[in-house]
Amino acid sequence: MNQQTVPDQFCDIVLKGGITSGVVYPLALTSLAKNYRFSCIGGTSAGAIAAAAAAAAEYGRQTGHGGFDRLSQIPREIGPHLLDLFQPTPVLKPAYDVFIAVLRETTWLARLLSGLRAAILGYRGVAAAGIAVGLVVMIGALLQGSPAAFFLGAVLAALGLVGALAWRLGTAAASELVANDYGLCPGTRQPYATAEAFTDWLARLIDEAAGREGDTIRPLTFGDLANPPDGKPPIQLAMMTTSLMEQRPYTLPMTNHQFVFEKSEWEKLFPQRILNFLTRQCQSVMPEAGEKGEFYHFPEPDRLPLVVAARMSLSFPGLICAVPLWRRDFTLRDEAERQKLRRCLFSDGGLSSNFPIHFFDHLLPNRPTFAISLDEFDPKRNLDNDRVWLPSAAAPGSGSGSQLPVLPFEGLGAFLMRLLDAAKNWQDNLQSVLPGYRERIAHVALKSDEGGLNLTMAEATIRKLVGYGSEAGTKLCTEFDLDAHRWRRFLVAMARMEETLDEVAMAYEGAPDGRQKFADFLARYPQEAAHYKQTPEILDVMLARGRALAECGAQWRTKPTIRDGVIPQPPTNLRVTPKP
Repeated sequence: MNQQTVPDQFCDIVLKGGITSGVVYPLALTSLAKNYRFSCIGGTSAGAIAAAAAAAAEYGRQTGHGGFDRLSQIPREIGPHLLDLFQPTPVLKPAYDVFIAVLRETTWLARLLSGLRAAILGYRGVAAAGIAVGLVVMIGALLQGSPAAFFLGAVLAALGLVGALAWRLGTAAASELVANDYGLCPGTRQPYATAEAFTDWLARLIDEAAGREGDTIRPLTFGDLANPPDGKPPIQLAMMTTSLMEQRPYTLPMTNHQFVFEKSEWEKLFPQRILNFLTRQCQSVMPEAGEKGEFYHFPEPDRLPLVVAARMSLSFPGLICAVPLWRRDFTLRDEAERQKLRRCLFSDGGLSSNFPIHFFDHLLPNRPTFAISLDEFDPKRNLDNDRVWLPSAAAPGSGSGSQLPVLPFEGLGAFLMRLLDAAKNWQDNLQSVLPGYRERIAHVALKSDEGGLNLTMAEATIRKLVGYGSEAGTKLCTEFDLDAHRWRRFLVAMARMEETLDEVAMAYEGAPDGRQKFADFLARYPQEAAHYKQTPEILDVMLARGRALAECGAQWRTKPTIRDGVIPQPPTNLRVTPKP
């Protein structure tokens, strides 16, 4: 790509999570970048990595250094080395090797044998102890010439081996994995490795895409994106993460928070140069008596490195360690307890929203907000040679715009996973089929051995997924119709606003069951309010505009109403929700 060519059109992009499925994104982004400049970029988990890289590349393109050429090199860079990026801590490496050995095989018997072999090699001492009794019996049987005793010893050795290894793997899961914040891999290079781990690699990628590869002091921050040099347009980047102790999502970068980080904990998660920057930029926090550690305030957006936010969004449970932060709990009654710092683990953003299609949404958009979804391949629905598509605009009355695919499952494990997926993804799924949303989403259908947790994908498979990403980017550039999209959004917005204004008018007018009219309530209560009392000037404006809304709602009931027209389906809700 010619670095001096900067398109005139702008777009936003939202990228779905999917662990190794993220290899789809680099060429999708470079394809889009030929026609569009990225104004807002968002993602979750693996999508957050791609979003951070895209933001850095857009920043690099605007400043004349780095840019999207760097992203185009990613497939060749990680194709042969994908597995090298995932490096477990030494104490958990045997358990990780068992996991990888099982992943490499396709049949249950092969997985069992490969997993057993990896466990024996990883836990040699435990394996030897497990077979010890059976081995003694076998040796005694040989000396006595007793086939029956030899067979008994072999059975005891086999049972002892399996039992000992099962106990050791259970200990690893119940103790060592917990101590490692519920993940095998912290993300930084481990003592036994020579290659970079994924957080090291991502930090370098961001610097190089932004044209800062020689700067070992200042990593690219959200503040840099918001204030590019020479008056260039700002770049907005957003990611999702999940606070497990609080049971809620956060959008990164965070504002108005009370979190701090502990230096020694983050030394295990981030390259030293990133940690040096944070400890210089962030104010230290004095711990309470008895609290051990070196604490610093979590950085405000202007000082938050992109790599830190991406790592917090990527913490896939079990595989990648959660990121610890600390804060005080002011819901406690005892003042001494309230002042104690309490540990909070931040896990994968996909637990809250794996496809944050709501990012950057506007009621009436003036530019497209594209998205790329990673779906399950189904031969009844997808052709093997046609794995990438954009939904066509649903014709009035067809119902196709409101349908989700019927995805069957079999077995208890699949049932439990579907329960989890339904609980966390239903809002994203419904949002993605709404008119004005669905036609801007490029879908890529992936088979069970492609992407996801398939860390051992062959280079040829990775190249194939990369090609799908390039195709998705091209389709968004060539098949998306912005005018048709905006017309649908206008129709949906007007129908929704009409119904909402009608609800406001009805509240002001009151109900026939005798409940107090909202207009009468507003005439009575504001002067008595104990909290949020307004100045007379502000109150007059509020009450006048409230009446104007009610009058507008009454006027909009005049026939024909907007809802009598041909409005895209399904119907929508307009509601007040907290910002995560």
